[in-house]
Amino acid sequence: MTFLELNHDPSRTLLLVGSGRSGTTWLAEILVDALGARLVFEPLRTQSVPWTWPVRRGHYLRPDDDSDQAVAEVLDRVLSGRIRNRFTDKYNRVRFPSRRVVKEVRATNLLPWIIRRYPRTPVVYLLRHPVPTAWSVSELGWPDQLEPLLSQESLMQGPLKPFQSLIGEAAASPDTFHRIVLQWCLENFVPVHELDARRVHVVFYEQMVDDPGGELERLRAYLLPFGTDHWHPQTDSATSVARPSRSNYRGTDVTSGSARLDAWVNEVPPDRVERALALVRGFGLDRIYDISTRAVIPADEVLLGGRHGEALEPSR
Repeated sequence: MTFLELNHDPSRTLLLVGSGRSGTTWLAEILVDALGARLVFEPLRTQSVPWTWPVRRGHYLRPDDDSDQAVAEVLDRVLSGRIRNRFTDKYNRVRFPSRRVVKEVRATNLLPWIIRRYPRTPVVYLLRHPVPTAWSVSELGWPDQLEPLLSQESLMQGPLKPFQSLIGEAAASPDTFHRIVLQWCLENFVPVHELDARRVHVVFYEQMVDDPGGELERLRAYLLPFGTDHWHPQTDSATSVARPSRSNYRGTDVTSGSARLDAWVNEVPPDRVERALALVRGFGLDRIYDISTRAVIPADEVLLGGRHGEALEPSR
């Protein structure tokens, strides 16, 4: 679709970030409907947008690191909407957008840096239980994406340094599912420990399925201080929420509610669940997700705002 976009202020962009297969496309499409916004779909996918190559999957920069101008230039273009590409615009349906929703699955570890550089850009961080997330990826036959994470010295010798032994053991596993659980941990440890709950809005995929009306109201309240005053009330109807996302490759019935969230308990072999959750506990992320199919803490308690505390040491 051809479109005309005149406002390139990053404050007119809502950045939605989460791990792959966590429901980011579904939530992005709901938000696009709610805001009448342009959807910019995964602009950091370098296979489709080659000029974004300076930003690797899981890219990590210290929040106060202003030295990487190549990364800064990519994010400046993306968050100002100065990107036109057949891939990133393939789902856009708005001809004259005044806002953008940038949906990305490769930038979780870059979020602390992003919010410092773009203080007026609202950020939504989506989390889904690591077991069904990893199971969905492995069932689709997709490989893990560990290499870009493991090869980053700033990440492996920075916030993830205390976990080198745990990471090495899990990365060597012959089980793709287990390696993808590791990927989930490497993608979510940094944002959980470095993001500030006063600045970033956390959404649980499971809560969005269980109570879409309540979650949409929480999102609306979060966006109001950013001047997002064009929330369309019709989005609170069942239509937008019940519509399958364009990345619903497994044909999941999105109207099935709790059954949709509980299905993995019977699909994933118990021994693999136990091993996956042991890995999650090793990173201290079991304070968010454990054996329950729902998060074990409220969304507003997820982010620790840089207070690493006891979670920095691997759990035994």
